Amino acid sequence: MKTAQQAAQAWTGSSGRASTNYQAGVAAYNGDWAGATTAQQATMQANWLASLANGTWAREVQAVGTAGWKAATQAKEQNYLTGFNAGANAYAAASQKIMNYLATAVPALPPRGDINQNLQRSNALALALHSQRGTLGAR
Repeated sequence: MKTAQQAAQAWTGSSGRASTNYQAGVAAYNGDWAGATTAQQATMQANWLASLANGTWAREVQAVGTAGWKAATQAKEQNYLTGFNAGANAYAAASQKIMNYLATAVPALPPRGDINQNLQRSNALALALHSQRGTLGAR
């Protein structure tokens, strides 16, 4: 029988194979992920509300605590960097849309001036951006 340390080493050592299998599994999926996921919305909501009502959520959050959250989050730094880099193209696409929109919206703003004029200008920009919500993302 393996020791706990040997089992942990075997698990860690399988990461390359696991990553390959993970990618292959995602690529081989032929279902409707979005449809299947949204079809479970009511179940997700019911389970979430039940965990709040019965105290499970609060109990588990408290069991981890701030120190546990920090340690687990910091241990995943590489995941953050990987995701950050993976999102670079989406960020660039969204930035392009935003900059294109600002190129037309900013010249149409009220002029700069005293505090009240600047507040009007800021408000006008906020309203202009708000009118575009949902259209300036990467998709």
